[in-house]
Amino acid sequence: MSETDELRAGCDVTLGFPHDGDSKPAGRLRAIADYIEQRGWGDDTYLGGPLAEELERHVASLTGQPAALWFPTGTMAQGVAALIHAAETERDTLLLHPSSHLELHERHGYREAHHLKAELTGEWRRVVCAADVRRAEAGPAAVFIELPARHSGGALPEWDELLALRDAAHARGARLHVDGARLWTCTEAYPGKSLADIGGVADSVYVSFYKDIGALGGAALCGSEEFIEQAKIWRERLGGLLIRGWPMMADALRLLPERLGRMPAYVARANLLSAKIAEASGFEIEPAPPRTAMFHVRMPMTGAMAQAARDHAARESGVWIANRFWGYEADDIRSAEITVGERVMAADPNRVAAAFAAMADYAGKNA
Repeated sequence: MSETDELRAGCDVTLGFPHDGDSKPAGRLRAIADYIEQRGWGDDTYLGGPLAEELERHVASLTGQPAALWFPTGTMAQGVAALIHAAETERDTLLLHPSSHLELHERHGYREAHHLKAELTGEWRRVVCAADVRRAEAGPAAVFIELPARHSGGALPEWDELLALRDAAHARGARLHVDGARLWTCTEAYPGKSLADIGGVADSVYVSFYKDIGALGGAALCGSEEFIEQAKIWRERLGGLLIRGWPMMADALRLLPERLGRMPAYVARANLLSAKIAEASGFEIEPAPPRTAMFHVRMPMTGAMAQAARDHAARESGVWIANRFWGYEADDIRSAEITVGERVMAADPNRVAAAFAAMADYAGKNA
């Protein structure tokens, strides 16, 4: 075990995936088995059968789309969405924000695997807006927007701007696709709007079952019936037709009602915790106040300083703040990502704030 691993293991509070560590693997599998037995589901193969059908119907309804299809990964699902929209529009360019997951975290699969292009638009700390779509150089096949925008700490366009963005995309002959990996946490940001209202704005939507929900894995791609028929073909072409996906599917169905019901509490805790961190450390919160169950703590320091300050804070407070810090925006800015789930709900907000204060103190003394 490395020194870093030993230090983390010695902390009694760790901030990471919001539901990571809910149970040990054996306990998780027993809970899934019990749920499957209660529902009377059998051994479905090749992603068909009652379990898959129920999950896909449920997610389509939740996201305000006519149909949905389960995928083993979000990367595959979003690549398929891009391919379908490109074929429908006979265009090969995607309009992406510089912090898009497709640009930063998928090794440019849209280009290397799917032979598509990307035009980047917008500024790092501002979400894509209708004006960005209107001034795009190429007529895009699709505009990809992240709801909420991860690298802006969960920022979102205002409701009227979201509608304007959709209209601007359609005026350019483009489709609007929502990267909704964390869509589940957006309803508190749009009072009076349901997930179906939000997802229904788009031509296609991707959602994740492990982010915010905490299931074993898996994702869904949602859209029109015709869109999903094409998605089925592409899922098979890309090797996504698993012989058995039911452990992940059942876990998603098992957890969705509980976790969606907890979202208002998660968002409220994000607001409380972010305020305490800002007051204790002086670090900037993005966005302030948080609009979803996630936010970023922006720290004026390099990656090496952030790691050293984190380790110091861990020794002082027993709180492990992050395994990594985002540094895409600038070399001298690091962001700690906080997503509230059961793990963070169980932590004392004052201890977490004190850990960030220890980071700030260390950085100030060692600058």
